[in-house]
Amino acid sequence: MIENYDVIIVGGAAAGLTAAIYTSRRRLNTLILTKDLGGQAILTKHVCNYPGFLNVTGADLMKRFEKQAKGAGAEIIFDEVKQILPDGTEFLVKTETKEFKTRAVILAFGKIPRSSNVPGEDRFIGKGVSYCATCLPPGEELVANESLRKIEEIGISQKVLTADGSFQDINQIMSRDYDGELIKIKTRFFTEPVILTSDHPVLVTRVNRDYYKRTFTINKYEWKNAGMLTNEDVLLYPIISKTIDVEKIQLAEILGAEANGRNVRNRQETHTSHRISNEILVNEKFLRLAGYYLSEGGVGRQQVSFYFNKNEKEYISDTKNLLEGIFSLKAHLKTESGVTRVSVFSKLVRDLFHSLFGKGAPNKKIPHWMLFLPQSKQKEIIKGIFRGDGCVRDKDFCIVTTSRVLAYQLRDILLRFGIIPSIEKREKAKLNKNLGEIGGRKIRFNYDKYHIRIGGPSLKKMCEILEVRHPELDKRKRICKHAWIVNNYLLLPIREFKRETYKGKVYNLVTNGNTYVAKNFVVHNCDAPLYKNKVVAIVGGGNSALDAAILLSKIASKVYLIHRRDEFRGFESLVEEVKKKENVELVLSSIITEIKGENVVKSILVKDLKTEQIKEIAVDGVFVEIGYEVRPDIVKGLMKLDEYNQIVVNQKCQAFYPDRDEVRPGIFAAGDVTNILFKQIVVAAGEGAKAALAAYNYLHDIKDTQVVGDWSKK
Repeated sequence: MIENYDVIIVGGAAAGLTAAIYTSRRRLNTLILTKDLGGQAILTKHVCNYPGFLNVTGADLMKRFEKQAKGAGAEIIFDEVKQILPDGTEFLVKTETKEFKTRAVILAFGKIPRSSNVPGEDRFIGKGVSYCATCLPPGEELVANESLRKIEEIGISQKVLTADGSFQDINQIMSRDYDGELIKIKTRFFTEPVILTSDHPVLVTRVNRDYYKRTFTINKYEWKNAGMLTNEDVLLYPIISKTIDVEKIQLAEILGAEANGRNVRNRQETHTSHRISNEILVNEKFLRLAGYYLSEGGVGRQQVSFYFNKNEKEYISDTKNLLEGIFSLKAHLKTESGVTRVSVFSKLVRDLFHSLFGKGAPNKKIPHWMLFLPQSKQKEIIKGIFRGDGCVRDKDFCIVTTSRVLAYQLRDILLRFGIIPSIEKREKAKLNKNLGEIGGRKIRFNYDKYHIRIGGPSLKKMCEILEVRHPELDKRKRICKHAWIVNNYLLLPIREFKRETYKGKVYNLVTNGNTYVAKNFVVHNCDAPLYKNKVVAIVGGGNSALDAAILLSKIASKVYLIHRRDEFRGFESLVEEVKKKENVELVLSSIITEIKGENVVKSILVKDLKTEQIKEIAVDGVFVEIGYEVRPDIVKGLMKLDEYNQIVVNQKCQAFYPDRDEVRPGIFAAGDVTNILFKQIVVAAGEGAKAALAAYNYLHDIKDTQVVGDWSKK
């Protein structure tokens, strides 16, 4: 079904959002079609020349534009326009997923980073040639090795989860001082927020839902700055991809003990000491026992014990049989105050459980290698944990743990089964409010609790793992899906945004996969840290080039700033700051003629435009910061373009036919996509207002003779 609108605006930055405010306030049925909001404005840390706003970030300014446009009544659909076709006096606008009809089109889409178009540039993109130098997050938790690690505490020896579901080495850890905006993002299911800088790229997609057919399709995956995420964006969390089976473990190797034949001996043996087999089979029985320990186990000086309600006779018997069968030791049962304890007295067994799974409930964890075991084995871990710390509730299963690491490890294991768990943190301070007493003893929680809930579409799969039939399966008539697993990714809708200011250290990693997981979703690591103590070249003379030079001067040993003119086009304050950097060399009136290397960039050829001399400079990386250019794909052949592929407009923002100097009715353009001389946020906003007013006048003139979109209903 083709939807009709009075005005369709292509682009969601300053010009497009301003145009939408004006058309919507004049009661025109307005649609904005855009891949993202904010355009290049979001890269601006400090907007100091927009009237009425002192030192506001570009991302925050664009958010205000968006809020005002929506408040005026504009509709925003996040989709990429592929084609605009004249259809009589109307236009057919095609996106990747839909088609729309309109009488008026306002083109306000932005630009892409401009290529320097020199030999070697395309060949070395990602191998020394970059278009971004300034993306660093603040201290946050990452999924690393066993589970969550704070980024400021992480070590170079760690491995982190990356976008392809594998754990990759960390090549470098960076930090810098930061003074600016942070974005706090909460997703569905994983309720603890992730905090990062507003310009940090996040891997996103869009989900197009058809509620009537109960189907959905997804858009392409793309990188989007955190500051410009919207509630329509869906974040991606990778599912651990590799399966590595481990058939057995060696006790002597884990404990650093002495093996005596097939057995392991205690370091200090007495006449009551028991030697046990050095070889422990990693089978379903051992892993179910591991699950029991993770939920109900504890270690003493000489023993490992498991604690159950005295009525849980099946689990008590199972634990006793497992201990005796695996370790060939007698298990002892003791019941006190309604609790039955199952214990084996062996320093070796005690040390094994302590070493593998931790000591004390808040410190329990699953060894990293167990995260890759086959599902047939991992389900036994889940089963054991649930039997100890789980329960059946009205509509879901719930597992409660005080171990933060274990909660997130369970999440990663359950995702491998196609199960989407919800994790909720319940803080001890809130839990301790208004608590009563039992037997004269005041109840008190010493640790935060993590509730892992499995219900909805995942309920049936969890039943299969636990071998338990949940009563909700027989009662429910429909299943609501609020997240999806597609192509080894969990697709997580955004629940909440918050913005806050921060001044202090921020951190970043460089990984083999160029990505890592900031607790709940994939983020990109930046190129700049790759060049610590190396030599780089920056091409450009505007603010973005000057900003890059300032940042890279703190990282690289030497920075060449190459500009084709004698003077810079950026702010004088930035120029003065760059000139003060001792390791920045200005190479003016010069251009790069070639980027050379083998597998990576090794050098550049630089031509002096005054002397015509060419010299070769050894560099490790090249940052291209020469602005942005128009992508003419959707407008070529539709309207007149100048030599830079910019849309030619008149003073009323009207576009022309491609082959003659005659206005093409119904098409308008505004902002950086046009041939206007000045490219500023305030100018783009003004041009957007002009285009909107011109479109309104055009529609008003024809409304008496033709139906415009839903004009008849207004």
